[in-house]
Amino acid sequence: MLYYDVAADALSRYRRFMWEFGYRATGTIADADTVLRECFPRAADRLLANHESDAHRFLTSGAAKIALETLRQRKRRQYVGCWLPAPIETGNAASPGPRLDATGSPRYDGAESGSMAFLLALETLDARERIVLILCDALGFPVHDAAAALELTSATGKTALQSARRKMQQYDAAQVPPTTDIQAGVAVVLHEFLSHLQEYNLPALEKTLASDARALFDSGGEFVAPAGTVFGCETVARLLARFTERSGPVNFSFRMINGLPAALGHAKGRPRWASRFVLAIEVSDGLVARVHAVLATPKLTAIRFDPL
Repeated sequence: MLYYDVAADALSRYRRFMWEFGYRATGTIADADTVLRECFPRAADRLLANHESDAHRFLTSGAAKIALETLRQRKRRQYVGCWLPAPIETGNAASPGPRLDATGSPRYDGAESGSMAFLLALETLDARERIVLILCDALGFPVHDAAAALELTSATGKTALQSARRKMQQYDAAQVPPTTDIQAGVAVVLHEFLSHLQEYNLPALEKTLASDARALFDSGGEFVAPAGTVFGCETVARLLARFTERSGPVNFSFRMINGLPAALGHAKGRPRWASRFVLAIEVSDGLVARVHAVLATPKLTAIRFDPL
């Protein structure tokens, strides 16, 4: 009984850490829940003493292996349409400012490493690279500890981290961490963007979009949605107007989602059209550069929608 209590206490201590790791590793609520649920029994047999460092190491190793298996299984499955991370509410969390990698601190803070843009960038990595990058550059693990968690040699871990960092260079060059100033700027653009959308004012809506704007709709095959990425301000504006019109009158509320202001759409809906969705944007030079619409019901389990 004492043994179980020690193990249960370890899980309680690190529950939030393990879930956040699982979410960053997989990008979905369901998979993060799986990581949290399964890492405990895997680690329990190895918790031979009530040592906090051992508990942390064993739980992290178990979580890393489960996340690795989950990512590899997902790669083998065919996803219908565009894939987007599952949105989560993040409240007032914000990035403190410039990265601190030169001091040995994590390259990506908690707010940035949970952002939509970051999680999408991680999709360019293979499963092992992704786990090592998150452990080292988002959670601050030494590379030899990250390698050990996956039962890799230090040399293999270093190679995976170097490869992951190369693949993240495009993200690093373009992305701005979600500081409070960035959040405020996104909020202003988002409100203007949605105002024109609700009025079906296409010329004004197009002016809020960058000329090379892109839109992705993740419905998981559950609702009517474009099968691929939509390109160009005119096409994106027309498609969004059609989408909101076909969904029926849409009520929008605003929440902090994955570190940035986003809109929660709620409509009475019609068959095959989503009645609830999250609309998130990325802003560049004061214009909407990316639109991410998450419609798939399983992706929205962590979002609290206001009643109509």
